[in-house]
Amino acid sequence: MTDNKIVELTPFRADLIRSLSRRGERILAANDLADEVAALEPLEAYYIVREIGLDQALPILLELSQEQLEACVDLDCWNRYDFAVDSLDEWLTAFALAGPEALAKAYFSLDYVVQLLYLAQTVTVYDPDTDQVPQEEKGKDTPRAATPDGFFLLDVKNEVALKTHPFSLLDALYQYDPSASHRLLSDSRVDLPTQIEEEALRFRNGRMQDIGFVPPEEAVVLFSRPAIRQPLPRPQKPADSSLTRLPSVYAGPLIATSLLQQALSLITDKERLSGLEQEIVWAINSAVIAYGEHARDIKQITEIAERVRDTISLGMESLLAQKGNCLLDGAAAKASDLLDVWSITDLFRHGFDATKGLQQEARQSLEKPQFRAWYDLVETNQSDEPGDRLERAFVTALLGRHSLSSGYNPAHAEEVKAFACLADIDAAHLRLKKLVARICR
Repeated sequence: MTDNKIVELTPFRADLIRSLSRRGERILAANDLADEVAALEPLEAYYIVREIGLDQALPILLELSQEQLEACVDLDCWNRYDFAVDSLDEWLTAFALAGPEALAKAYFSLDYVVQLLYLAQTVTVYDPDTDQVPQEEKGKDTPRAATPDGFFLLDVKNEVALKTHPFSLLDALYQYDPSASHRLLSDSRVDLPTQIEEEALRFRNGRMQDIGFVPPEEAVVLFSRPAIRQPLPRPQKPADSSLTRLPSVYAGPLIATSLLQQALSLITDKERLSGLEQEIVWAINSAVIAYGEHARDIKQITEIAERVRDTISLGMESLLAQKGNCLLDGAAAKASDLLDVWSITDLFRHGFDATKGLQQEARQSLEKPQFRAWYDLVETNQSDEPGDRLERAFVTALLGRHSLSSGYNPAHAEEVKAFACLADIDAAHLRLKKLVARICR
């Protein structure tokens, strides 16, 4: 039996295959669609919808639970600390395709503070009995309207162009539940929009942390030097009993051969393996935040998952090299042993630390006047040779907060990937040395 066949039979490989089977197209074609969607974790549901596109995902959207939909909105409708009304409008527009009732049910299932926030940023609500209602602007695109119960007058705030008109949304809400709609408009008049947004952000951040998306100030720990002293062996049982499955967008990069994949393939205890998979999910989620990316870009998220995979593998190899272990002799088994001691986050940090020498060497190279002059040359004066552009991209990637490999794809010079092994690091050192020598000769 070949090694490849052994890998296919491992519990980790089986987990990856199950994750990859939970893709949108397969779920859409399932006879038991409701059960399939109900079985998805919130993070899985979000990535599946994003992978197939909101315009194609309506059958799945209609089956989302409140927790799943809240996670989708939390991930998709905030730009760091600012609520993105236009992003929520995309989701509401998708639900509106199924009719007013589906739109209203989706809206009422959102966090109540988010409901208030959306209205606060899209409409001005007047109570004619207590408010001094200003004269309506002449020539306004959307005339002022009264709510169906006659209690409120509404003006649209034309700051953002929306596909689903706020009045259409409110009509659907009043059709579905008049008393809840009245209360919603009454409450939206009580607090200032900034106060509502602050409260909504606080609740959102709490839910995000529950699925592994920590605040930026915590996520940057990935880019810090790891502890030098080896920690004590850690508990074999996962710290959190509510284990997180690998979304398919994370599982794809992990199925490729890497030292991390080989180490995980040797673990047969399913509970232990589930705990490590949860750590990987959380490490990728933290990396998304630390790199300053948005979860809605599936291509970018896949690339970040690949970076995390490779950086963890580099961290494993670096630790083994520090101990003087021969990587050619049972590397996977030795790397698997590291998982009993080091957390996934710590292994990433060791991989990051292994790139610091490259970054320092690149910075020192820029202290040479000739090399600095070459690097800072304005684009219009740069050489037309493709190789020159590749070398600049190579140096630029080394100088980033996390030194990455670049300048290897002639068709896309700025494309980047993480260093996955010590041989990659050695090759980059040699490339930089030769480049500096050529420029500064």
